[in-house]
This record gives sequence, C-alpha cells and structure tokens, in this order.
Amino acid sequence: MNWIQQGHAHVLGDNIPHDGGVISFDNVIGRVTDPAVLTPLLFREVDPTLAQRIQRGDFIVAGKNFLAGKAHNNGLYAFKALGVGILCESMGVRAYQGVYNLPVLCLKDCEGISRVIQNGDQLQVNYQSGEVQNLTTGKAFSYPPMQQGVQKIVLQGGVMGMLAEHLKNNPHLGAQP
Repeated sequence: MNWIQQGHAHVLGDNIPHDGGVISFDNVIGRVTDPAVLTPLLFREVDPTLAQRIQRGDFIVAGKNFLAGKAHNNGLYAFKALGVGILCESMGVRAYQGVYNLPVLCLKDCEGISRVIQNGDQLQVNYQSGEVQNLTTGKAFSYPPMQQGVQKIVLQGGVMGMLAEHLKNNPHLGAQP
C-alpha cells in the first residue's frame, strides 16, 4: 500500500451529498456499481465538467459534511477505480465507513482545507501522518492521520479483503453443507 499520493485538487464546498451530488440518484436506486459506467457521471449535478477533469490519483477536497445524506457507496466505486483520494473538513460516520470499507484513501478532519487549497493545486498527501503539502504554493498542512484501525482495514483491501483473509485462515467457516 502506498500511503503517499500525489495529484491535483478538485475543490468543492460544504454539504455535498452522495446521492444527487457525487452520483445521480438514478444510479443509486439502479444499484449501479460498475466504475466504467459511474466514472463519467461523477459530480454531474454539482459540476458537469468535473468528471472529465479528474485524473487517476487526484483529490476531491471538500468542506463540511462531504457525502451528506444516506450512506450509499455507488460513487465511491468510481473513486476507488480512479485512485481518487478524499480530503474533507468532515463527513458522517456512515459515509466514512463506506469510504474505508471499499477502501478509498481519505483524511476527514481537515479543518479549513477547502479554503486553503485551490482548484488545480498539485498536492502530496501522506495518509499515515496526515501531512498535506501543496506543491503549487509550497505550503504544508498537518491534519489528523487515518486511524491505525482504519489503516489496517485499508491494508487488507477493505471489508471484503478482511473477510477473504478470515475465511482463508478459517476454511471451515466457508464450507457449504
């Protein structure tokens, strides 16, 4: 696992919902999880051109209450496929569980980050230390790192990776009658 990521920032405001913000509600209720389908549709309701600008390894930099609303993960499948990291001022517990269960790299308690980073800034983020370097401006910021328990889940590939490892170590649990 590479805990240090470099990419460009795409800055959003506060209260960006998952449903109708990150991904359209019709894809949520349609239970679409295919990244090839979802990636071109990211943020269509917030900024119709954003999906075209996001590159592999970039960052979504958001204000307070990112992924607001119901804890659906459809858009996060596209984030994971693109290797997009999340830096936000806050996000609900259920949303954060979805982020690390897939897993998508995220720093979630970055107070004021959406006001000190600009669209297009080149960033380097260390998720283990919480250090964010703005390579465009030369400024560095320190935020709470990903918690050790969350890092362990991410290392195992999220919940499905943890389950696969558990079944590998306990083959009798996977046996079918």
